[in-house]
Amino acid sequence: MFINQQKLIFFRKGMPLLANVAGTAQSIPLGEPDFVMLECALQSQYQSGVAELVTQSQLVDKVLALPLMQQQFASLSPSQVAKRFAQYSEVKAISDIAPVDPPSITPIALAADDTLFDTMLDAMSQLRIGTHFAISFAADGFCAWSAQAQDFIALSALDVMVLLSFGEGKSISEILTTKAPLGVAYDTYLARISAWHQLGLLADEKTNIAKTAPVLTPFSTSTASALPIPAKWQDALAEDKIPVYFVPHMENHFPLALGVLYSALIAYQDGALLDKFQFIPLNYLEPNALFNGPYRKFGAGVWLFSNYMWSIDVNMQISQAVKQYSGNFTIHGGPSTPDYQQACEDFLTEHTSVNVAVHGEGEITITEVVEALSAIAKPNTPHKRDIQADNHALAQVTGITYREAMTGRFIRTGSRERMKSPDTVPSPYLSGLFDQYQGRVEAAIIETNRGCPYGCTFCDWGSATNQKIRKFDLQRVKDEITWIGQNKIRVMWIADANYGLYDRDIEISQFIVDTKAQYGYPQEIVVNYTKNSTWRLVEIIKIFSDGGIIGQGIISIQTTDEQTLEVINRKNIRTQRYDELAQAFTDLNLPLSTDLMMGLPGQTVASFTADLQRYIDMDVSVKAYPTQLLPNSPMAEPGYMEKYEIKTDEHSFLTSTYSYTPADMQRMNALYDVYVMADGYSLLRYVLRYMQWEHGVMAGTFLANLLDDCQAEPDAYPLMTWAVRYFNEDKSMPSGWANFYQELYAYICARYALTPSSPTDAQSALATVISVNQAAMPDDALQYPYTVDLVHDFVAYFTQNTAERLPLESFGTASMTFTDPNKLSIVDLNSAQYDSHQYFWELHSEVARPKSLAEFAA
Repeated sequence: MFINQQKLIFFRKGMPLLANVAGTAQSIPLGEPDFVMLECALQSQYQSGVAELVTQSQLVDKVLALPLMQQQFASLSPSQVAKRFAQYSEVKAISDIAPVDPPSITPIALAADDTLFDTMLDAMSQLRIGTHFAISFAADGFCAWSAQAQDFIALSALDVMVLLSFGEGKSISEILTTKAPLGVAYDTYLARISAWHQLGLLADEKTNIAKTAPVLTPFSTSTASALPIPAKWQDALAEDKIPVYFVPHMENHFPLALGVLYSALIAYQDGALLDKFQFIPLNYLEPNALFNGPYRKFGAGVWLFSNYMWSIDVNMQISQAVKQYSGNFTIHGGPSTPDYQQACEDFLTEHTSVNVAVHGEGEITITEVVEALSAIAKPNTPHKRDIQADNHALAQVTGITYREAMTGRFIRTGSRERMKSPDTVPSPYLSGLFDQYQGRVEAAIIETNRGCPYGCTFCDWGSATNQKIRKFDLQRVKDEITWIGQNKIRVMWIADANYGLYDRDIEISQFIVDTKAQYGYPQEIVVNYTKNSTWRLVEIIKIFSDGGIIGQGIISIQTTDEQTLEVINRKNIRTQRYDELAQAFTDLNLPLSTDLMMGLPGQTVASFTADLQRYIDMDVSVKAYPTQLLPNSPMAEPGYMEKYEIKTDEHSFLTSTYSYTPADMQRMNALYDVYVMADGYSLLRYVLRYMQWEHGVMAGTFLANLLDDCQAEPDAYPLMTWAVRYFNEDKSMPSGWANFYQELYAYICARYALTPSSPTDAQSALATVISVNQAAMPDDALQYPYTVDLVHDFVAYFTQNTAERLPLESFGTASMTFTDPNKLSIVDLNSAQYDSHQYFWELHSEVARPKSLAEFAA
């Protein structure tokens, strides 16, 4: 029997797996006897230096005769061993046919007198398997790639058992004690483990962001300007009034929309509603706690929900639960509460728990709806009262659709004019309405203005705000920013549609930085930047960058395709401005990314590929998002949907339109996934540009070819297939970066008929590019700064600013240094920062894209 040397053993999901990294065969979990059996098979297949067939029955006899099997695994019968070999065969791990061209691996053995054994680790140290660690098969045994040694290290079955034990979070001492019955000598293996650590097979425990970040506690503060009302529901007395409940949907940020509604209600006509209604404090509670706490204390009342795409599901579940209790009345508003008449009626039909749907801006509407409600006392019942609406009064409230109580009919009232000044409603922050929110808060949302001058059909912002912008008072904005800083809120969202549209936004940005300098917070800004401005946005990002605020420039281009821009009513946003902005950011070495959308009506696979190509050429990172049909967007208007043949899935994501099929949509998603791996995480960043600049292979074409080739022949280049299929989720390269880039080199030479002699040919320009791309990948087996010597000066080549680019081979020798300021090689990237359009993966160098400091490195 012959071992398939394309297979690897790596540790995933708490267990060792025998796997084909290309994913073309089923993986099987391995136990300790497996390593003995596989080692025996490896040592038997080339006994005389050439391929020698050993039958399965012969292998079974050999395995059972091994001392380790007899001492530790004597309970295994011949039939069990034979069955296991049959399972290896089923997953193509072994075969009775000798491989035609097996990988040629000659690992190096560690001798007892190796200098690596001189440095001993503390036996109580906790180590882990290296991020890119995998067990490979040599001709006669196991081995693993060492980035430090730049070679494979020979391993015995016993070595493999010990190494893989470090996937379980145990100390060296625990592992050696556990493995002692297998014949693991304590001192010998302590030295060997120390050597493996130096070689990078084992690494120190990764820094877990969740452990290093401040521990969030239930939010509580005392605002000097707070209103004289209870801030916690426990402190409020149960009065003979109608309770009004506000239902927050997320613990980690203050619910600005509900806070504004609360503020509008208590401020209405100088507190006129306070005589009849008791507004329950805005405290975050899980649904069960909400019913067992405030509801049990105050009884049936009015429930307010603000629906967004990320909250509507949980809100509807709570709304339904509310209606299981008698007497309650529910009011739903927000962007995901449908406005179009038929859509709203469908919504009310589906969600029978909804009494009133509020359309558009809700601050004034909610006061009039609540004013139209009254209660019928039910003193001997748990719910205490029934809430009912005066239908005549409701009919006079513009901007709503309501369910008539007696008939069940849906009554839609006229449209409501918007508030002339958003400052009409006091700030919930400055009024103390969030003082005892009690959630573990890390983000706060503010508005500096409200409205959008654009009418893009995929968005409900411009249509919802009638394309008119109204500013909040500047001092109010600054006071809210100060409140956020004083209360140590780490992330601040600016919920403007076009931040940077006005000169005063520069002043606000500087005030944010000054606030951080004084209080240490906020540390990160999330913002929607303006579409048609250049110099203001550059100035704002420079202020944030110089002030140590985590943030980056984001240009929401969506698409540059003229046909699609026409269809989505976005031609008034000039693409030229984006190009000017990108160049300005490049000149100032500031981080910049762009948003694209996949699946817009009018879009095609070719136009989406062209968008990716455009931003690869500009060296701007892309984040692309599938198009979702927002219920109140112009795109959701029935006539528009019919005209452009828009189809959606159960989550309202577009699946096809007149311009693309469902298969085309799948292709766009697949191309974007390859882009993310190749240029977002930069696994092919420099290779893509070299192939385009010197061999005329456009980056978009290269990515499409790579996707097609990995789908057609996944086992031809298994590590590349791994990168295409799994890297974006797994963030590792089994068996190390060197093996991946050797495979990439071979693929390029074969696919594009290049003829350099080998990936180690120092004179090959491609070899220089491969060396640079490899060195740019974070590796916990290496120490940083890390310097590579290059035959060709890649920095000078990459940064040359000439109309006709000189070939790489014309540049002389140079060295290039890579650093890790964001600690990418040692941080657990499974805990990402709060929100980022940046891809934190490529190491820093003279040609790396500009990055703001990552939260986990701050």
